[in-house]
Amino acid sequence: MKQDIPIFIGHDSSTVEATLACTGSIIDNTKSARPSINYLNHRELRREGLFSRQWDVDETGQYWDKQDGRPFSTEFSFSRFCTADMASRLGYSGWVMFCDSDFIFLQDLTKLFKYAKTFPDKALLTVQFDWQPSEGMKMDGRIQSPYDRKLWSSLMMINLDHPGNDKLTTQLINTASGSDLHRFCWLSDEDIGSLPSEWNWIEGISPAKQIPAGVHYSHGLPIHKGYESCKYSDKWGWYLGRQLSRLSGRLRLPKGILE
Repeated sequence: MKQDIPIFIGHDSSTVEATLACTGSIIDNTKSARPSINYLNHRELRREGLFSRQWDVDETGQYWDKQDGRPFSTEFSFSRFCTADMASRLGYSGWVMFCDSDFIFLQDLTKLFKYAKTFPDKALLTVQFDWQPSEGMKMDGRIQSPYDRKLWSSLMMINLDHPGNDKLTTQLINTASGSDLHRFCWLSDEDIGSLPSEWNWIEGISPAKQIPAGVHYSHGLPIHKGYESCKYSDKWGWYLGRQLSRLSGRLRLPKGILE
């Protein structure tokens, strides 16, 4: 009998296509386990009392966090850190995965969970980029903000059984600065381990000849101007089409994608 592997995807209502493509790629490539996919929708998290952080949106569509006054680029920039609490409330234990919605996965995610289980002493595993953006804008014209450990939080394996993650409280998520959260301020450095870099492959940052297990369209999705022909854009479109076909007989989108 196949085991469930718990996966949490950050959802942004402005790019539903990304959430669907990511979902489709996971379903198509994860065969040796049953992916249990959950969506981090900030509106739903607010209703459940897990997320209360406030922000403004200016006339250009740029998000501004009211807590630290800094810009951010997606609706799940902060709500991603609700993964551990939400997973525990759903009855999960052990390792769970979070990813941004602008990923597709080309390999079986069971491999990532098996890898994580070899590090029971770690609270969190991530691809540890050594990179800071030089450009000032990203995706659909939103500001590209530099901070320590840039991109690390875009793909996280989180160990719910590690006591270090008990410090990631609702209060911390809703009051800490964005830069502190993205550098995993609740953990010591020795609690953070590395994932193989092919699971978070980004064009222009990752080695061009590397064969990706996960493609991250961090600079822009194939639906954004200038990124229509980015590397692996054809695969992104294919997985989007596959997932739309799966949903074609349904009257509603899955819970978590709905507004």
